[in-house]
Amino acid sequence: MNETPVLIAGGGPVGLSLALGLARHGVRSILFETKSEIDPHSRALAILPRTLEIFRGWGIYERFVAEGQLRTKIDIWVTGHSEPVAGIDLSVFRRLSAVPGVLILPQNRTEAILLNEVEKTGLTEVLPGHTVTGFQQDANGVSVDIAVSNSHTQVCRGQYLVGCDGAHSAVRRTLGWELQGKTYSARVLLADVRIPNHHEQVSGPLFAPVKRGVLAALCYEPGHWRIISTLDHSEEGKGSLGQSAIDRRVRQLFGSCAYEHLWSNAFQIHCRTSPHFRRDRVLLAGDAAHINSPAGGQGMNSGIQDAHNLAWKLARVLAGADAELLLTSYEAERREAVVKNVDRYTDFLTRFGLLAPRLAQNAFRALMFALPRFGLMSHLAPKMGMLDTSYTRSPIVSGRGPWIGHRAPDGDLVAPNGTSIRLLDLADPAPVLLLFDDGRLPAWDSARITQKFQNIHDLKVALLSPSGVPRQPDAYVDGSNGSLWRSWGVTRGTAALLRPDGHVGWMRNYPLPAELEEGVRKALGS
Repeated sequence: MNETPVLIAGGGPVGLSLALGLARHGVRSILFETKSEIDPHSRALAILPRTLEIFRGWGIYERFVAEGQLRTKIDIWVTGHSEPVAGIDLSVFRRLSAVPGVLILPQNRTEAILLNEVEKTGLTEVLPGHTVTGFQQDANGVSVDIAVSNSHTQVCRGQYLVGCDGAHSAVRRTLGWELQGKTYSARVLLADVRIPNHHEQVSGPLFAPVKRGVLAALCYEPGHWRIISTLDHSEEGKGSLGQSAIDRRVRQLFGSCAYEHLWSNAFQIHCRTSPHFRRDRVLLAGDAAHINSPAGGQGMNSGIQDAHNLAWKLARVLAGADAELLLTSYEAERREAVVKNVDRYTDFLTRFGLLAPRLAQNAFRALMFALPRFGLMSHLAPKMGMLDTSYTRSPIVSGRGPWIGHRAPDGDLVAPNGTSIRLLDLADPAPVLLLFDDGRLPAWDSARITQKFQNIHDLKVALLSPSGVPRQPDAYVDGSNGSLWRSWGVTRGTAALLRPDGHVGWMRNYPLPAELEEGVRKALGS
């Protein structure tokens, strides 16, 4: 019987991200995946800025960008038009993040990159052809039942089990929970086709006019198109669609042309969430915990963000931190993010962008196209890029300040050795205590504070000075002409705890020593 710190059910993007996140903290894991090899189909296509920030912290951002298409502008095309009918400039992301746009990359290639990076760590044993069928947990760990592809079964023992095994999760089913929410009335068709040397000038989404619902296509790599279509009444009751359904949609979008049908799937759209994400030593992440409409492309991204949130907490728990406090915060934070952010946003896009009558859709698209012209993209971009997540109900978030529980405002820093670094990159994988000071407060003695907190696992202390202030030997300097201080809205004497996931766990202006110690320890579960 094997013993390992964390057992992971499911080897898709969420399970692989959890394994990689844990490895960044030096935590070993075993990952069980039912399939014997990566699914060759594209499925999820978009990696959004917040997820790309996570990949930056893990040191794999450049590899993803090299394999995908980083879109900094979206041109909207309509069948029959020789020019785009509208464009959405994503340059606003540059003011919010080190990531300038949205990456288009098929999910199978996302999984391949993550798997390769996981294997390079040497800290995760990946077992394809192994299916988690159930478990039993006790006060000391979890015994997991595994069905192996050659028909025998085995039991694996670990300290924690995380179910990343999809919408039909065996882990969630063993816990006795069902996904709760709603199912939309219409079904949606996704299909991938290859059309060589056709519509090469079209770089953005291509729409075909339909009476109700939507028919669109997106080029995700040269010659390869993803078709997205709502099904009409004559097709909704059919369990599967024939080739004629694909033929008709290809003609509506591209005219008469030869094409290769690569893959397709017709399915019902859901907005459903598990009532809980955790029971004792067993946790859920990704589709095992929540499923959403594909509108907005937030499903896979939110699952990866689950994994990012959970990895540092499990690592600290395994190092001796307060398990109940940290793991309770995982459920509180990520369930709030899904219900308050992902559900509401994807539901809005689904009702008005996918399922509405044509007149309502035209009005909705006109509104979307008008946003850049009126300078309103700065209001929509954080929602689009998943940069607006905040944890207001977390038991480990405390203090006073505008950014408590939020993703920290990012910006350029100059390190004490003169090199440039992004603020959010500074915090991964170790938490950082930020001390905002212009050099006139003798109480900010970073060496003394570092010594004070040296018993807190992997905590760094960073003295942050505004630009234009003479450098102190151990200070980071705002490298954006003071814009970082302005975006934080701080004055000298502000302290903030930046967690490994980039969120502000505690913040206070002129804290007393006892307040600083209490806030930091609570935020890190120490």
